[in-house]
Order: sequence, then structure tokens, then C-alpha cells
Amino acid sequence: EVLGLLQETGTTEYMEFSEGKLSMFVQRLEENAPIINKSLQEVSLTRKTDQYRAVAIKRYDKTIIPRGSEQFMAGDLVFVISTSEGIDEMMKSSGKESHEVNSIMILGGSRIGKHVALYMQKNCEVKLIDSDPERCEALAEILDNTLIINGDCRDAELLEQEGVSKMDVFIAVTGNSEINILSCLLAKRMGVKKTIAEVENMEYINLAENSGIDTIINKKLAAASRIFRHTTSLNVTQVRYMTGTDAEILEFNVPPNARITRGTLRSLDFPKDAIVGGGTREGVPFIATGDTIIKANDKVVVFTLPSAYDRLIKFFT
Repeated sequence: EVLGLLQETGTTEYMEFSEGKLSMFVQRLEENAPIINKSLQEVSLTRKTDQYRAVAIKRYDKTIIPRGSEQFMAGDLVFVISTSEGIDEMMKSSGKESHEVNSIMILGGSRIGKHVALYMQKNCEVKLIDSDPERCEALAEILDNTLIINGDCRDAELLEQEGVSKMDVFIAVTGNSEINILSCLLAKRMGVKKTIAEVENMEYINLAENSGIDTIINKKLAAASRIFRHTTSLNVTQVRYMTGTDAEILEFNVPPNARITRGTLRSLDFPKDAIVGGGTREGVPFIATGDTIIKANDKVVVFTLPSAYDRLIKFFT
């Protein structure tokens, strides 16, 4: 999860489908985003949107499946499905940009912290802070190209001393959700471009998201997504539970004679709380519209709320 987010720094969540031919991005809209106060219809008329599609908007605590008249507002968390060709245009629309990651500070020498450092130290300047001297010694043996610092991760002076303001990314993965949230807020205030916090206490997820932290990761949700993939319909090839919302993204293999193949998406009685974002046909990606006809053997990416799940599954059997 973390390594994927370090690839695409302009997004708060990121997931690939069909071997990277389609991707899902989640972006928080700032007040200066070019699409603020514009409806989906207006955006599609003024911008080249045939390579990406907004499939959901999370506004306050409500997740909306948007229709053409829905307007984007500042603070919205927008879920977008995009082809690789559509990423640049999508980033421009939302006023975001991906920046290269050259320096990372990691708080906590947990398994996650250790593995991220191990992978990223090959091409990046990595600093890892942990309060346990023994753990620091053990990490120093394994991480030969990472600077290991033994210190109190709540110490703002220490963070400043170690140049947190010059870091491209700050990742807090201690065993304590509160420390992770507070240290990310501190790093953000000191000028770090992207912050990632591991938050295991489910009650804190919304609080953390709304306080300005860029990305929340949660082990329970990541594990649940992978387990669910093996226990659901045989035609589901990927599942992702979304952090801070009860929505899911599913990728289906479309079987012959499935109900989804019986006409355009507009003409089918498709559940209102679900939306087809796009798919791949014989390896070629496409973004879905109301006029799209899904065919057998297509791979299709669908965003759904729990209320639509049971009906949705029937379209793919």
C-alpha cells in the first residue's frame, strides 16, 4: 500500500487494475482546484475526460455516486478511475501534481517501517526514527543505507533538527495511532509535501482524514480486501475496501451471457448506488459511459456502496 502511494504522490489512495492499465486515484479537492463549483457535465464539456471518470465523491461523512449535475466542492474526496493516458489531464483538473520522491522520513521501526526503508533506500535518502535503542541497533544491521535515529518521535525539536521540513514524504507507522496522527500534522505544518499515517483505531480514521493528513493506511482494511477477494464470487478478481467510507471497488471478469452484457449501461436497470468506471477488452483499457456496452470476457471495474452489492453481483453471474 505504502509503496504504491510513493509512486503516485498526488493521490491519497491508489490502486492498479488489469496489470496497471487502469488505476484508481483518490484526491482531496483544494479551494483552488480548476473544477470547483463545476458539475460533471460542465467538466466533460470543457476538459478531455474520455480517459478518466469520477466514480464517487465523499463529502463530509456521505459517499455519493455522482450524476451529471453533481457539482465538485472544496474539501471533496473524489474517487477517479483513469487510464495511464488520462493521468496527466486528471491531475490538471484537480489541481494536483505528482512530485518525485527523493527523501523520506519514517517514524517507527515496525515491520512496515522496516520494509518501506529496505525498498526505498536503494534510490532515496531515508531517515528512520524509533524510540527503542535495541530495535534501532537491530535495524542498523539490516538497513545499510538508511540513517537510524534513536529518539522520541513526539519531539518536534528532534524532527526539526533532522530536517523534516526538507523531506518529500513523512510516514508515521508506530504502534500508536494518536502519535502517528499528531506527528503527521506536525510534519505537515513544518512543510512536508505528503504525509502518510497508519491508523488502526477505526474511530480515528475520519478525524485523521479531515485534519489534513494526506493518506491513512489501515491494516484491517487492507487484509479484509484481500480475504474478501477469495470468499466472494468467482468472477471477482480484485476487491478494495476504501478507507474512511463503507464503499468498495471490485474488478469483475465478465462471464458469457451475464446480465451486464444485455445492452448499454444506460439501458440496463443498473443499481443507482453502483457505477462502472471502466475496464479492459482484450488488454485495451476503456473508460465507461452510459453508451458503453460491456462484452463477455471484459474485465470491468465497479465502485459500489453496500446497499447495491447484492443486486450488483447478479449483473455479473
